[in-house]
Amino acid sequence: MSKIVRYSSIIILLAIVDQLSKTCLIWYLKTQPNFILEILPFLDFVYAWNYGISFGLFREYYQYSNYVLLALNLCIVAYLFNLLIKSESPLVSWSLRLIVGGALGNILDRIIRGAVFDFIYFNYQQIDFPAFNLADSFISLGAALFLYGFFFKKTRL
Repeated sequence: MSKIVRYSSIIILLAIVDQLSKTCLIWYLKTQPNFILEILPFLDFVYAWNYGISFGLFREYYQYSNYVLLALNLCIVAYLFNLLIKSESPLVSWSLRLIVGGALGNILDRIIRGAVFDFIYFNYQQIDFPAFNLADSFISLGAALFLYGFFFKKTRL
């Protein structure tokens, strides 16, 4: 099996898992009081749309920014996929697959739904963290692995 097919299958699987989780929770949370499902005292699933970039920045420019974000994200994904194909390091390869798979999940949200659906919400007393989704988790984990390899393992692309 070629490198491109092997890497693409993992990326597509991550995007599918992300999209399935979003689709199920969009449907389910609409049936819940206040559109919230308490999972643990510090963890809720919430019904939240992100029309901007990270943490909802620039959401007031939604009607213009969505197309710009789509174009920019697609260029970044293409660049990262190119790096992935050229990579010789298993750590870099996995980190880039996670990043690209997560980015693809959020790109699909912008194309299909017009915004990114976020549902994982950590909060404790007066401390809370902005809602996010599985795609954001994949991207964060991939970035952490990439940085770990770069700084501690001196991994090259």
